[in-house]
Amino acid sequence: MSSPFRSALLVCALLGELFADQVLIRAADALPKKVSLIAQFEKLELPPVAQGDRDVCSLFAITALAEFESRAAAATAPRLSEEYLIWASREASGKKREQAMFYEALAGLDKLGICSADEMPYVKHAEPKAVPSLAAIAAAGKLGHRWHAEWIKRWSLDRPLSGAELEQVKAALAGGHPVACGLRWPKELSGAELLDVPSADRVFDGHSVVLVGYDDGKNGGQFQFRNSYGPKWGEHGYGTLSYAYARAYANDAVSLRLEAAGEELPLVRYAAEKLPIAAQEACDAHAQRMDAYERKLWTGGSQLLCVAKRGGFVEFNFDVATAGRYRVRALLTAAPDFAQVRIGLDGHPAADTDLYAGRVCPAGSVELGTHDLSAGPHRWRVTAVAKDPQSKGFSFGIDTLDLLSAKP
Repeated sequence: MSSPFRSALLVCALLGELFADQVLIRAADALPKKVSLIAQFEKLELPPVAQGDRDVCSLFAITALAEFESRAAAATAPRLSEEYLIWASREASGKKREQAMFYEALAGLDKLGICSADEMPYVKHAEPKAVPSLAAIAAAGKLGHRWHAEWIKRWSLDRPLSGAELEQVKAALAGGHPVACGLRWPKELSGAELLDVPSADRVFDGHSVVLVGYDDGKNGGQFQFRNSYGPKWGEHGYGTLSYAYARAYANDAVSLRLEAAGEELPLVRYAAEKLPIAAQEACDAHAQRMDAYERKLWTGGSQLLCVAKRGGFVEFNFDVATAGRYRVRALLTAAPDFAQVRIGLDGHPAADTDLYAGRVCPAGSVELGTHDLSAGPHRWRVTAVAKDPQSKGFSFGIDTLDLLSAKP
C-alpha cells in the first residue's frame, strides 16, 4: 500500500470516528430522559422467574429477551424454555458445562431455536444428560434462524463500558428492546440497588441481568434491571443500578430482534479461508482451525486468521451465481489482539466494526447493507484501520461472507 493511500485511509478512519461521535451526541439529545419496559413485561404476562442454585443467569437473560421479543410480535407466543436453551447452547458450541457466555447462548438460539417452557420445563437441579423431545426440537426449529443480535459491548473485563455504549443501551431500551447485560457483581448485596461503585476486591465475575429501563434524572442516571431470582426478590423481581456502576463493571451487553421465519439463514455462504485472495498487504492471511475455541461456533470449525499491521488488508474475489438484491453480512471473530476494521464491498466502504474482545469468540453478524449484485465476480476487502486501546494488535479473523434475502 502506498504511503499517501495509507495516510488517507487513516485520516478517513479518524474523520469517521469524529462523525460517529457527532451522530452519538445528536442521538443522545433525541432520546427520552426516562424509559421503562416493566409495564410492557407485565402487559405481556412475563413476570421474572428464578434460576435457583444453577449457574445459568446468562441463559435466563437471553431467554427473557427472546420471550419479550416473540410475545411482543405475537401476544399468543408461549413462555420459553430456559432448559432448552441450556441444552441448545451446549449443542451449538460443543461445550460440556451448562453455564454459557452470551455468544454461546445466542449460537444455540439461532441454530436450534427455542421451544416453550411447557415442552421442556426448567428443573431445579442440573441434569447434564437431559435432552429435549423430538417434538420440542421440532417446535423450537420454528424459531431457529430468526434472531438478529445487536451487540453493544463484546465481553471484556479490562475495558469499561464506554459512554457511546451506554447511549447504545439507552437507545435500544427507548426503541422497546430490553438488553442482556453481564456484570461483575457485589460479593455482598443487601438490597436491590447497585448505586455506589464498590472497589474491585468487593465484586466478582459475575452475574447477568436484563436492563429494562433507564432514568437520567436519578442518582446521576440509573438503569432498571430484571433479575433471575424470581418475583419475591427486590421490587417484584426488579432492581436498579447506576450508570456509574454499569460504566465500571459491565462486561458485555446485547439485545435481540425477532425476524421473519428463515430471515437469518443465508442463501449463499462463502467461507473466507476457501475464497481466492485477490490482494493483500501488511497482512499474513492463513486458515486456522478453531479447535481450542469451541470450534462448532465457526463455520466448518475454521476461520481465516489475518495477522496484520495498521492499514493492512486482505481482499477476496467471490462469484454471485444469480443476479439480485441481497442483504450482505460478514461473520467475523473478536479477540484480545484484534483490530477495528473497515469492510468494503466492490470498492465502496460498507461497515466499520471493533473486533476487540477479552477472549476469542464469534463477533456476531456485521451488516454490510442491501445491495443489487450482478451475476459474476465481485470483491470484498477487510482493512485494519485502528485498534481499541485495550487491544494488543491489529489482527482480525474472518469466518464467512453471507448473502441473504433482502427485505421488501
